[in-house]
Amino acid sequence: MNINSFIKFVITICLINFIYINPIFSTNYEFVQQKIKELREGDLSKKLKAVEILGALSSSANFAIPEMINILRNEKDFELRMQVIRALERIGGQANLTVPALIESLSEEDWQIRWSAAGALESFGKKAAMAVPELVILLRDDEKFVRNAALSTLGKMGVISVLAMMKEVERPLYYSENQLEIKMMCIRSLGALGARATIAVPLLLKQTLDENPMVRKDAITALRRVGRDANFPGQIGWLADPDELVWPTTSTENNSSLDIDFTEAKRQVMGVIIKAHLDAISDKNPEVRYAAVKGLSDFGVKSLPAKDKLITFMNDENPLIRRVAIDVFASMGPDAVEVVPDLVSALGDFDMNVQWSAIQALRSIGKGSVPELIYILEYEEEIITANILRTLAELGPLAFDARDAILHRLKHSNPEYRALAAEALGELGIRTDDVIQALNLLLNDPNKNVMQSANWSLKELEKIN
Repeated sequence: MNINSFIKFVITICLINFIYINPIFSTNYEFVQQKIKELREGDLSKKLKAVEILGALSSSANFAIPEMINILRNEKDFELRMQVIRALERIGGQANLTVPALIESLSEEDWQIRWSAAGALESFGKKAAMAVPELVILLRDDEKFVRNAALSTLGKMGVISVLAMMKEVERPLYYSENQLEIKMMCIRSLGALGARATIAVPLLLKQTLDENPMVRKDAITALRRVGRDANFPGQIGWLADPDELVWPTTSTENNSSLDIDFTEAKRQVMGVIIKAHLDAISDKNPEVRYAAVKGLSDFGVKSLPAKDKLITFMNDENPLIRRVAIDVFASMGPDAVEVVPDLVSALGDFDMNVQWSAIQALRSIGKGSVPELIYILEYEEEIITANILRTLAELGPLAFDARDAILHRLKHSNPEYRALAAEALGELGIRTDDVIQALNLLLNDPNKNVMQSANWSLKELEKIN
């Protein structure tokens, strides 16, 4: 036996001993029965230990569930009941027994029991659908932890939970002192569900007109998340008929037999979502405006009708809004060629993040941005020359027409421009004699950065056949 075989043999023996000698990981029937007996007859400490072990066994302890439910319903010790709930969550079996028992615990006086039970139900997903009415009640619980757990679990239950959260959003705010918070939580959760919350689009549209700016902001963000989710109804299996959209009121589980144009349905949904964003960019609250502009960046060229408004945002006093407005144009790609002059101006923004966003937007537009970049470069605008050269480098081969303008900058008195121009030539991939000669001359440049940029570009050009 060689050393490797011996090591494998020793490891195997250790694993066998670990699995079959250590009782925590033993999964035989007799062992679980022993733990069940301890649940029935043992003192508190033995019951606690038995529950812990059974929970660690996960699905292997499935047949211990009835006894654990009995403890949950009849024992008074707080710690023991909490342990049982955690164990039932980890085992995750016999939903027909476990779910009703956990539902009973949702009305317990102790908030930690309610919280744990609500969280445990999440692991059962749609199998716990019968818990929706009680979970909805918990959305108005005095304890925030309980409300959050209920909301999280509802999010795993498909369309039935969407309808429940929609009802909470519509509930009058005077119902409870927490209702505004609950309303906003539900709006965010609807957004997190993406296309699964498509039936909530008309309701979310109404919330974009709410008097509270934070509600408006959350509604816009939620619509954005619904709109950008690729899993629109038709792909995920259900549709409903909201007010202002033409949607079939039917289950689409077997949509092969249904004459429904899901592409057109999605187009209609996207249309109203984008319109909501276009309307919201004029909101009086800056946070709402930001959310609206941010959302438009997900919709690409469909945001083009907002071009003029977005251009004004590029001059907003808030650099975050300037940046996100530029990001919208970046999402449009070549279709944003009309705004190239405005984007070139943004290269001189005092905020470096805005500058970089402008560079990336010009890069996404591509070849169409090159003429304007060359034109402005000839003006020797000190404030943006460096960023124009960076942009041309980002464009790479698409900036071929800028070759001569870049070559001219190799002789500039400013070493930063020389270095950037040298680097840009390497990115352009133009291996001609005049380019190679000009870069070789820079290998003796007095500035170290210029020398390094020229050397890098020469090596890059050597790779070209």
